[in-house]
Amino acid sequence: MPRVVHLTKYFNLVNDVTRDDVYENVYIGDVLSFAISHIKDGSIWITIQNNVNVIAVATLRDVKAIILTEGVKPDTNMLQKSKQENIPIFTTELSHFETAKLLILQEKEDQNETLL
Repeated sequence: MPRVVHLTKYFNLVNDVTRDDVYENVYIGDVLSFAISHIKDGSIWITIQNNVNVIAVATLRDVKAIILTEGVKPDTNMLQKSKQENIPIFTTELSHFETAKLLILQEKEDQNETLL
């Protein structure tokens, strides 16, 4: 099972919050009102949204970690609130697609599965 702590192998942890939780899904999206009703509990969230409202949505849906793509950095309020809520935030220069592809490859590697 994929674990949040393993994300540090590929992405930059920017808020010093570490969790060893298993995540079950990945949600990719930037529209907060849509995310509220579509993120499954226990997911990690790939987005470019970098404000405190992301943390509010993440707490509603029990998001295990957030990955900000495209070189986006969290704003100060997002960083502060993520620490209070114990939600790791990672950053990457990769696109949403490249980030998702990397997560899939990592999961396959962890499971010693061959890729198609």
